[in-house]
Formats: sequence, structure tokens, C-alpha cells
Amino acid sequence: MRMRRRWAARIREKARKAHAPIGLYLGLSFVILVLFLFLPQFRTPLNLSNLLLRSIPLLAVAAGQTFVLIGAGIDLSVGSVISLSTCVASVTMEHNLILGIILTLASGMAVGLANGIGVTKLRINPFLMTLGTTIIVSGISLLIRPYPGGTIPQVFIDFMLGSVGGVPVICIVFFVVIAGVGIVVLRKSRYGRHLYATGGNLDAAKLAGVRINAVLIASYIISGFAAAFAGLYMTARITSGDPQTGSPFQMQSIAAAVLGGTALTGGRGGIFGTVIGVVILVMLGNVFNLLDINLYWQQVLRGLILILVVGFSQFRALTRSRTVLGASQSAQGTGERR
Repeated sequence: MRMRRRWAARIREKARKAHAPIGLYLGLSFVILVLFLFLPQFRTPLNLSNLLLRSIPLLAVAAGQTFVLIGAGIDLSVGSVISLSTCVASVTMEHNLILGIILTLASGMAVGLANGIGVTKLRINPFLMTLGTTIIVSGISLLIRPYPGGTIPQVFIDFMLGSVGGVPVICIVFFVVIAGVGIVVLRKSRYGRHLYATGGNLDAAKLAGVRINAVLIASYIISGFAAAFAGLYMTARITSGDPQTGSPFQMQSIAAAVLGGTALTGGRGGIFGTVIGVVILVMLGNVFNLLDINLYWQQVLRGLILILVVGFSQFRALTRSRTVLGASQSAQGTGERR
């Protein structure tokens, strides 16, 4: 019992340490200030509204990806789930709107469940498991909708993209709800503490009595649900089903989470940092377009920026760990001399 309490204390400590680097927040604030001052097109109401519209699907799928990454996994299937969701929605919504929404979300959760079972029960590497489901789900999407099309009810489009006086109120609500629910679940719930513990140290989590299989399966289901929601939103934006529309989100969701401080090795990260990562990626794409930068160079610049930011973050983390280790060894040597 005493050992279990000790490991439980470690779980709480891991949860408290889950945050993005403060330098990322300061850097983003500086970039936004510069853009407002020196790029007049950026601060127009229409452009700011467009930024928010573009951020919702990426925030949803990146938030779900964050759960999986914290558990030391990875979900490569999110892009294909988004595509599948648009296809399912475009086929079912014209018959029954509510049933179409339910089936769309259920399809994403089913993919997440399959991923979770494959990783935990069959012991398949998360990368290979989700890569396999990506191929399968992409094939199913093409079977349902070989090319873009379908009928989406106008009431659904108006609701998902609704605005008041030019302000995308529904998008703001979605943004706040996605970020708020994710932060509360990870920081305040028992499940969040267990997820951090599982990703940080699997053996320690077992000793603490954490049901690691259930925790990891739940993280993949959450990721599937979030990707399906992103698919619903994209369905409203493109007003059709498209078997290829989710492809860019596969890598962008991972990039946003990692930019926000979530570790690919698990046990560290959070939704607030992911929000910052999403804002950075969306702003980069927007600024590149405003400056009329060639599309191919945009890809190069995005990759370079991601490598620099993540590399700097990892360097700082390594430096801190070496400092802590040196101080610990010094203290131990002092104790032995005494």
C-alpha cells in the first residue's frame, strides 16, 4: 500500500510538470505584435475570421493527437479518419441529419478503438498499427466516395460556420470548448493523471494500479472522436465529401502537438501548448499566403521552423536534465564524504 501511494504521488507530479516551454508563448506574442504592426492585411477582420475558421479542424485533431502522444503512442490514422468522416457524412446526412452526425462520430471512434486494441492487446507498434489503419480507412473512404461529392444540408453548414455580424461565433465556441475540455481532462481528472503516468513510465503506472490498457485504448478513441469531429467541420466547409481532404492533417496534428511541448516519448505535454502550436501553424500558412510565397517554399519553411523550434526545445530539456543530474551527483558525493 505504501508503494502504491508513492507511485500515485509520482503520477500527480508528472501531471503538474506537463506544460509547454514559456519561450514558445513569448515568441508567439512577439510574432503577433510584429504582424499587427508591419502587415496591414493580417489585422483585417476578414483575415482574422479566416484564421479562426482554419484553426478549428486542426485544433480538434491535434488535441486528440496530444492524448495519444502523452500516452507514448502516435496516431497516423487521423487524416484518413477526417476523410472518412466527410464521406460518411455526405452519404448519410441527406437522409437523416442527426443519424448522419452520430454515424460519422461513431466511425471515428470505431477506428480509434481498433487502433487501441491493436496497440494494447495485440502488442503492435503504434506507428505500424495506425499506419495500417490509415491504408484501410483510406480505401474505405474511396469505396464510399470515389471522388468529391454528395449533398450536405444547408442547416448543418449554417450552424457549423455560423456568424453574427461577421464574427464566427460558433467557431469561437468550438475553439473554447475543445481547448477547455482537453485542459480539464488532462489536468484535473483521474484519467489525465493516469495517462501521464502511463506515458512517462509504464512499469511505474502498473505498480500504482493504473489500468494501462484501458487508459491507452481510451486515448485512441478520443483521438478518433476528435478526428471525426474535425471531419464534420470540414464537411461543412467544403460542402461535400472528399476522400482526400484529411491528408494534410496527419503530420500537422503531430507538428502542432510537438511545437506545443508534447514529447514524442510520452509523459509530457498538454492541450494549452497544443493550442499555441495550432495558432503558430495556422498563422504561418496565412502569412505565407499574404506574402505570396511559393507553395513549395512554404513546405520547406514550415519544416525548417518545426525542426528549429523542436530542436531548441529538446536542447534545453537535455541541458536541464544534465544540470539536475550533476547537482544530484554533487550532493551525493558531499553526503558520502560526511
